Amino acid sequence: MEDLNNETLSCSFEVALITDTLIILVDNDIGNSVTSDANAVINSLQQTLEHGIGNRKVFYKDTDGRFDELEVINRKFSKILIGTSGQQSALASFIEKP
Repeated sequence: MEDLNNETLSCSFEVALITDTLIILVDNDIGNSVTSDANAVINSLQQTLEHGIGNRKVFYKDTDGRFDELEVINRKFSKILIGTSGQQSALASFIEKP
């Protein structure tokens, strides 16, 4: 996992997976949550990743172990979308080892 934290963030997270279609983050439970710092998280990813987020969906695993989406519209954070039960198991299978 890659740590992309910087001075503008009040939360801590790791990038667990980056593909052509999605980015999965894991909240480290240090400082504020990814949920409460979502705008800064998206800004950090846009600045840090080569070519930014692009058209990828950004999901994160919160401190309760749930996966939700940070919706991005026009390169900016829009809102949090609650992950479906199908997304919970699919996203977990991408990053959790048996």
